[in-house]
Amino acid sequence: MKRTAPDWILYLIVVALMAIGLSNLYSIEGFPPWNWKHAYVRQLVWAASSLAVMSLASLVDGLVWRYFAYGAYSIGAGIMLLTAFIAREVNGARAWLDVGPLRVQPSEFMKIATALALAAYLNRYEFQWNRWRDRLAVAGIIGLPTALTLLQKDTGTALTFAAFLVPLYRRGLSVWVVVIPVLLGGLAFLTLLYRWTSIGLILTALIAFSYLFVFRRQLLWRHIGLLAILWSWLGFSRYLYEKGLAPHQKQRIQVLLDPYKDPRGSGWNTIQARIAITAGGFSGQGYGKGLQSKLDFIPQRHTDFAFCGIAEEWGWIGGVFVILLYIAFLLRITWLAESANNQLALLYGYGLAAVLWIHFLINIAMIVGLFPVVGIPFPLISYGGSSWVAIGLGVGILQSFYRERRMRLFG
Repeated sequence: MKRTAPDWILYLIVVALMAIGLSNLYSIEGFPPWNWKHAYVRQLVWAASSLAVMSLASLVDGLVWRYFAYGAYSIGAGIMLLTAFIAREVNGARAWLDVGPLRVQPSEFMKIATALALAAYLNRYEFQWNRWRDRLAVAGIIGLPTALTLLQKDTGTALTFAAFLVPLYRRGLSVWVVVIPVLLGGLAFLTLLYRWTSIGLILTALIAFSYLFVFRRQLLWRHIGLLAILWSWLGFSRYLYEKGLAPHQKQRIQVLLDPYKDPRGSGWNTIQARIAITAGGFSGQGYGKGLQSKLDFIPQRHTDFAFCGIAEEWGWIGGVFVILLYIAFLLRITWLAESANNQLALLYGYGLAAVLWIHFLINIAMIVGLFPVVGIPFPLISYGGSSWVAIGLGVGILQSFYRERRMRLFG
């Protein structure tokens, strides 16, 4: 049976996002002449490379990607380990390899390799959640690149590997595995705002109410155990903040709570981003008229804070349009995963969508001051060759699976 056509809607969305990213980059650089030293010229080359890789990857048989999954993962892990020791330090991290005139970030490609390897393992016929061997293997597939990224001192990128919990949930993992860490993280954050003992007393009152009126004085020991766990966690969270975090990490958290505590230091990025977004108003300053980005008030205006240029020049209308277009991109990836008619593509597509979702959410939250500045770019909007080519590869692999939806390759 012949392979079907790729999903052209997904391709068009990718091209549209790239065009927005390139036009924004051209604007915030002040419409410079054609020269390789300018970021928009280099990004044009990366955009063309990404589209080429995307097209070529979609032509490869799905079986090739299935059998190459573990090999790609192993090669990626080896390169990341090498990068941690031989790479030149940039902004405190050893995450980029210089290959001739190019600078490559292996962790971007490792995200695609991890999504593929994880999907291949979860797709095994004999896989079972109740076996410790399978649990440890899944934890290792996700944990290894996370550890290697931390070894490179790239904490922001390490956070994005948490997105691979999503395909685990799609494969049958209990939703509480995701919900419980989120709740515990929320409680830990509250200890920064209020006394941890006060939070503990409120939780004690809630659990006592549950025991007396919801469960009608049943499950006493479970309520006592839950209470002991929560009190221990609150105390440990506060201790970890006071004794376990480095001074610059504490400063980032303090600036998150109030950027004006250090307006010319750690709070500068957040304050300037807010000024840019506020200056944009409803309809924006106009293309090429965003002063915050052009006059370099915003550090990392090409990368982590690229969205500020869009918000300042195109206002609320342009910002919402880009956000909705990006959400459509992620939903389309999920739709392709569901429509591909095989479990491997389903799990891989969810992994790809999840890692892009977490990039998107953290970047927007970081810009509006709801998350610490951790160096997470906006995919296909921010400058970055490795990121764009890796996304092109990831989308191309998904298209390869989708084109074989009528061929029962994987059972």
